[in-house]
Amino acid sequence: MNNPEQDTSNPSVLSLVGFGVAFREKTVLASIDLEVPDRQITILLGPSGTGKSTLLRTLAGFNDPNPNLRTWGSVNYAGAPLGDGERPVLAAQNARMVMASILENIIQDLPERRSLSPIQQRHLAQRLLENAGLQELVERIDEPVIHLDLAQQRHLATMRLAATGARLILLDEPTTGLNDQEAGRLLDYIAAEGQRRSILIALHNLSHASILGGRMVLIAGGTVHETAETCDFLGHPVSDAGRSFVKSGSCAVAAPDADPETLAPETPAPPPLPEEALSYVSDSFGPRGFLWLKKGKLAGTPRPGIVQDLEYDLRALKRVGITTLITLTETKPDTEALAEYGIENIWSPFRDMAAPSITQAAGLCKMIQRLCDEGGVVAVHCRAGLGRTGTILACCLIWEGMAALDSLETVRRTEPRWVQSEAQVEFLEKFALFLTERVRNAQAS
Repeated sequence: MNNPEQDTSNPSVLSLVGFGVAFREKTVLASIDLEVPDRQITILLGPSGTGKSTLLRTLAGFNDPNPNLRTWGSVNYAGAPLGDGERPVLAAQNARMVMASILENIIQDLPERRSLSPIQQRHLAQRLLENAGLQELVERIDEPVIHLDLAQQRHLATMRLAATGARLILLDEPTTGLNDQEAGRLLDYIAAEGQRRSILIALHNLSHASILGGRMVLIAGGTVHETAETCDFLGHPVSDAGRSFVKSGSCAVAAPDADPETLAPETPAPPPLPEEALSYVSDSFGPRGFLWLKKGKLAGTPRPGIVQDLEYDLRALKRVGITTLITLTETKPDTEALAEYGIENIWSPFRDMAAPSITQAAGLCKMIQRLCDEGGVVAVHCRAGLGRTGTILACCLIWEGMAALDSLETVRRTEPRWVQSEAQVEFLEKFALFLTERVRNAQAS
């Protein structure tokens, strides 16, 4: 592996040593050594499915709600262990800001937002659009973001992260689905931002990597195979994996936990896994698809018995401490089976891809809040644990005072597929308006 000496005049904002990631027994990243210099672009390259997205999501904390997540090794960010303070910020590959106006999206996370008047917020948002090369959106600043094309949404999402002042921005395949002209415009903006802050970006397109320059890190089989200046790597890769990737866009490297007996003759066996990757207790895992919205308090999950057998899933729910399961499917739950594992049930059905009624959502939120306040641990489920489940979880956040846009983005940071239909998205806004009006009426009476 080619590892140039770190430039001591440009210290690392992020440092990984022997960092690994697994979900249950599946190891995705075995041992990652990585230095991300301050105010520079670092490009993650590697075959599809090699763990680039997993690395970014784990660094940003997006995988923390998964009870099956396991990590090892060390990570330091901004001079402290990762998780002790602020974390890098991530714009995910499929993030589409579907609610609210361009203006509201821009000002949402601005550090100085509360100190600015509405007029000052608008003027600042307009300047940010102009500085980001999005002049055409200045006159459209009050339009819903959903009216923008994909390239504009990606550009705007990246600009929002930069406007927060974060030291390190993580970008996951931001040019996927864009044509060359759209990608070039976005990459030019990212390159300019890379002179002001650190950017760690996953790409698969080598021509896009050449536009950005900076440094690149080739990941395959759960480890780093080569680190070099991007221009040097593209012109003269030194590793076998690097030469193959530059030539074909892929490389034959086995997954970190692959069985050597199942590999093609020309594929080398993976190196032995670190001891930490092999040391786990399977009895600590939750059901497949189970994710915490609030760790140890509130979660979403698929219907028990749809992924594994019913008893397996109910044992797993009991392992992670669930005391009440809220069922949203029109199929009546097996309350006797739940009772055998000490799990109570609340059945409040509505149709797949549809939204609940206002009264139904309010009742569920009130009940969930009471259960959690009394020390209970609640899981919400529909069939797949996605659309209806995510909608009710987002409603719980709105019930606690969060804005509709914030609730949607919060649940989708945990699971991008939570809240699936336009009807469900629109309902969140209606639910927030209902609660606001209710508070206003209570204050007036």
